[in-house]
Amino acid sequence: MRTLTGNLTLGLWALAAMLLIAAGMGRGDSIEQLHRASAPYEQDILRWEIVHFTDKWFNLAVGVFGRPDAEERLERAQEFFRVGGELNAKRREIERVLAEGASDAEVAALEAERERLERRRAELSPLVEETLEGAISQSADDLGVIARFGPVRWPPVDFTFQEGGHVLVRSPRDDIVRLDDRLLTSDISLPEQDELERKVESLDDNISAIVARIGGVATYPAQVTPDTSLRGALSVASHEWMHHWLIFRPLGRAWFAGGELTSVNETVANIAAEELSDRALELLTGEVVQRDPWQPPKAGEPRPTPEPGVFDFRYEMRETRARLEELLEEGKVQEAETYLEERRLRFVEEGYSIRKLNTAWFAFHGTYADSGAVSHENPIEPQLRTIRADSAGLAEFLERVAVIDEDGELERLAREAGWRP
Repeated sequence: MRTLTGNLTLGLWALAAMLLIAAGMGRGDSIEQLHRASAPYEQDILRWEIVHFTDKWFNLAVGVFGRPDAEERLERAQEFFRVGGELNAKRREIERVLAEGASDAEVAALEAERERLERRRAELSPLVEETLEGAISQSADDLGVIARFGPVRWPPVDFTFQEGGHVLVRSPRDDIVRLDDRLLTSDISLPEQDELERKVESLDDNISAIVARIGGVATYPAQVTPDTSLRGALSVASHEWMHHWLIFRPLGRAWFAGGELTSVNETVANIAAEELSDRALELLTGEVVQRDPWQPPKAGEPRPTPEPGVFDFRYEMRETRARLEELLEEGKVQEAETYLEERRLRFVEEGYSIRKLNTAWFAFHGTYADSGAVSHENPIEPQLRTIRADSAGLAEFLERVAVIDEDGELERLAREAGWRP
C-alpha cells in the first residue's frame, strides 16, 4: 500500500509540474524579451518541485515514530504562528533601527534574535504542515469531496510553507486582460520590483505591469506563506488543494484558457476553501466559524452602499473599476491612468498600502470574482453562489461546476439553479 500511495502522489506531482511549465509558456504574445527581463528573478519551478517533493516524503518517513498527540500538535501549530508574528515584528524592528542609524552591536543582537526565531519556525514547520494537511484532508473527507482508494485519499493534501512569493502580471494599458504571468522568487526587493516593472513596460508602450505578492501557489506540494495565522494558512492551503482537485476535471484544465474560465476556477477554489478551512479549523481547535448565508440581490433593489463616513474598501475599489472601464471604453488611456493614481493615493490615505494601481493590478486581482477588483455587475460570484445555494452540499456543488470548460457554461448552470441577471 505504501508503494501505491507513493505512485499516486508521484503521478500527481509529475502532472502538476508539467501543467505549471505549460502555464509559464504564455498565451501567445512575445515571450523571449519578457523572459530576458524577468529571468534573474524567476522561480525555478522544476527545481523547486524536485527538492521539496523529496523533502516532504523524507520528513514523513523520519517522523513515523514518536509523533505527538493531537493536543501537542495543536500547541506546536499555535507556537509556529506565534513565532511567525514575533519574526515579522523583529524584521520591522531591524528595518527601523537601521533607518535610525543604530550601532553595529545593536543591529547584530537583533539579527541574532531574528535568526533564532527563523530556526525555531523551521524546526516546527514539518510537523505543522503535516498537522494542517491532516485536518484539511479529514475536512474534505467529511464534506464528501476527496476520493478514496482504500486508505489512500486522492488527491493527497500536500503543501510546504514557503515565504510569500511574487508574480509578474501584465495587461494592456487600454484593456483589463491578464496576459501570461511569471512566478518570481520571494526575495525580490521593492526596488527590484519597480525596476522590473519599468523594464517590462519599456518593451511595449501599451503594456502595464505589476509585481504582486501571492499567498500560495498550486505546485505540488503547494507553496503556502507562513506569514499568516492558523486560520489563514488553512484557507490558503485549502484553496491550493482545490486546484489540485480541479486539475483532474475539465474546469481545472480550462484554467489556462484565461479570461472567464480562469476567474471561475479561482472563485470556485475560494468558495470551496471557505468551507474546507472552516471545518479544518473546527477539527483542530473546536472553534466553529459562523458565516452569514449568501443572499442574492433582489430585483429592483438598489445596490447597498456604505454608511456615511465609512470607507468600504471593496465598494470603493469596485467603483474605481467601473470608472476605469468607462474611461478605457472611451479610449481615454492617459486620463484613466491619472485617475487610478488619484484613487491609489486615496486608498493610501485610508491605510491601504497599494504601491501601484494600473490595469495589470485589476487584471490580477479581478481574477477572483469575489474580490473588490471586479465591477459591481460581474456575474461570476453571484452565479456560483446561486449554484452552491441550490446544491445539497459542497461535493454536489463542485461536481456541478467541475464540468465547465467553455465560456457561457457557468451562466447556463446558474440559470438552471435559479440565477437571474
